[in-house]
This record gives sequence, structure tokens and C-alpha cells, in this order.
Amino acid sequence: MDELVPGATYALGRFALPREEVVEFAQRYDPQSFHLTEEGGKASIFGSMIVPGLQTLATTFGRLVASPLLRDISLGGTAMEIRWTAPLRPGEEVAVTAEVVEVKPSRVRRDRGTARLRYVATRVEDGVVVMDAVGTFILRR
Repeated sequence: MDELVPGATYALGRFALPREEVVEFAQRYDPQSFHLTEEGGKASIFGSMIVPGLQTLATTFGRLVASPLLRDISLGGTAMEIRWTAPLRPGEEVAVTAEVVEVKPSRVRRDRGTARLRYVATRVEDGVVVMDAVGTFILRR
């Protein structure tokens, strides 16, 4: 945690979610028609099948907590603000970045503190942000 500096940014790699994974996730957690079939997507406000926002969040969050940035120091989280700013379609590649927003050592527990991190998924093809989130993490010092 002590290495985190507000304003520092980190590239956390890229991912694309294949149609089969999107359908499987949607069937289990978000069975809206625009996540399940092309026909459902075409009939929606999106005009095509899209990835569930929760799946985009989970995949992006997974990149963050498994990264060297948090892997060995994360003790959990307390809050999250999320905005899905554009649809993501199956197979579209996104790049994940993280930015340190704020770092606070605990006043009571010297072995830990909190950090607010902003993590963003940006569609590689056109540079459009599809998800923007800020999370508060409890971190080991």
C-alpha cells in the first residue's frame, strides 16, 4: 500500500469475452434477452447482443485484484461506484487501466489503510470507455 501514489496509473492488460461465455454468464446471472441472443439484442435499444455490465465489471475487477498492484495486499473492499458508459459486444477487446485516486493509512491499525482506485475498461477498436468504476479497498501496509 505504501508504494501507491495518487495519480499513478497502471495498464492491467486486455480481454475479450466470447459469445459463448456471455450467454453462459447471462443465463445464470442476467438473463435479459439482449444478453442471450442476437435477435434479443436487435429488438433492444442496443441494436445488437451485448455483454452484461456485471460480467464486464467482474472481468475488469478480476484483472485488478489479480494484478501485482493488489494481489498481495488486498484485504477486501468497502464501496464501489460504477458507470457503464457504452455497450460492449461479445468478442470486442477492451484494455483495462487503474489509477490511484487516494491513499489513507489507518489511524487505528498501523498495519493497514484504504485506497480508492479507479479502474476503467476501454474498447480497443475505437477508444470508447465502456465501464468506469471507483472502488475503496482495505489494504495491507
